[in-house]
Amino acid sequence: MAKADQLLAVLWLLRSRSRMTAEQLAEQLETSVRTIYRYIDALCMSGVPVEAESGHGGGYRLPATFREAPLFFSIDELKAMVHAGRFAEQAGYPYTEPLRQATGKMQSRLSEEQMEQLQRHTAGFEVIQPSSHRVAESILQDIERAVANGNTLTIQYEKWKGSEPEERKVDPYGLVNRLYKWYLIAHCHLRDDMRVFRADRIAGASLTEDTFVRPESFSLREFMEHRFEFWQDNAEKPDQTVKLQGEPHSIASLCDNWYMRDRVVSHSQTEVTLLLDKTSLEGFVPRYVLSFGKTLQVVEPIELRRRVAEMARELAEFHGDEVEE
Repeated sequence: MAKADQLLAVLWLLRSRSRMTAEQLAEQLETSVRTIYRYIDALCMSGVPVEAESGHGGGYRLPATFREAPLFFSIDELKAMVHAGRFAEQAGYPYTEPLRQATGKMQSRLSEEQMEQLQRHTAGFEVIQPSSHRVAESILQDIERAVANGNTLTIQYEKWKGSEPEERKVDPYGLVNRLYKWYLIAHCHLRDDMRVFRADRIAGASLTEDTFVRPESFSLREFMEHRFEFWQDNAEKPDQTVKLQGEPHSIASLCDNWYMRDRVVSHSQTEVTLLLDKTSLEGFVPRYVLSFGKTLQVVEPIELRRRVAEMARELAEFHGDEVEE
């Protein structure tokens, strides 16, 4: 532990106890009594009024006026940090262990009264993340470091969970947590365009020696809001029943889609029934269904099935005109 951290630790301990001996401080901080003497001298030289009492029952203490000064966290600030830590941990924060160490270090310096208050405020507060979207901390850490240092990444990406990973080279612009899912926003070298990658489908990530510069004007929030603005603006009531059949991996992928999963009425391994609005049926849904190719088929309504077939014919004609034998 750095000296500055040790000095702060001594200060925390003296503030939370009425009096402590050099031996007690040394035991708490796992250091020598001689080192504690040096820390006390350093605190005094920096203006902290540490009082020393000799003899039996003596030790070091801080004046009551100093211990009551608002130099440390209030109970609202303490509970806010613990609550925020629980949110971060359940969101799959990539530095969970340092987070636990930091909050643990903070709590170990509290007085009995502060600890009792904190426990009352945190005992009835819990955050639970859906277990199906966990991402390995090592992958998120590699991505975070690549974003910070401007390193191009090579990722192994699954188009759907359980599919054969494809290698992609990307310039990572940032990580976004949305609805308890992590997303990598990056410029894909293969597509030469910005893409959003589900982090729980990244089977592996490795830093390359290539570097990039993220545009100063780029905003992760604005990019995501623009990407999903259609759904944010669409307040239409869903009243259209849609039934689809397909291969298990396609049904699972559809039910896991951020927009579709809240509109699932019922589903099995090979069939799903959805309740959607008219606007999405005429716009997004046909293109989305078509992206699954022959692994997903519309059962009803017939209008949607015809629209998907029409789009497929248009694509075939468009691409077929350019093909030469």
